[in-house]
Amino acid sequence: MAAAKTKAKPKAKQKGRGKPAPYGHPANRHNTEAISVTGIQKDFSRADLQFEGLEHGGASYEARVFLNNPSADAKTPRTPEKGYAGRFHIFGHGGCFGDDEGHCEVRPRRPFDPRPEHPLTPATKTVIATDAVRRAIKQGKQVTVTIVPIVTSGTTKCDYNNVLGFQRIKVLTYR
Repeated sequence: MAAAKTKAKPKAKQKGRGKPAPYGHPANRHNTEAISVTGIQKDFSRADLQFEGLEHGGASYEARVFLNNPSADAKTPRTPEKGYAGRFHIFGHGGCFGDDEGHCEVRPRRPFDPRPEHPLTPATKTVIATDAVRRAIKQGKQVTVTIVPIVTSGTTKCDYNNVLGFQRIKVLTYR
């Protein structure tokens, strides 16, 4: 398993931004630092890219994932030759509609608290990317991941340019 030492955070809190963006609006993409893949054995049967700590309080979007293609954008073809690995979708909450300060702030729960988690608890998404990871490993000892978010919906309280926020990416392989 390899993990990216990268964090993507929206640059601003999700506040009122004006009228909603049109469907298919490309948001700011994120390029990771190089992820070492030297410890990954090449005889794996499956490889996943796992995105942890995804924020989903703002706009909804499709995240297109490319390996070793830092110039990928919304117009990049989703083909193996361009490093396309797959995609995931975030169903955003549309911004904070609460009146009080801290309304949408996620507070940690005690270990045995029986109540459900806060609705904005960061999410985890997995992209099955076996063939893309195999191709990337053949290219060298390091892999970069580019995430291109395409906004699909939101409200006037969303920032449509800085929708992507996450804590880390892991490359997981299975025998």
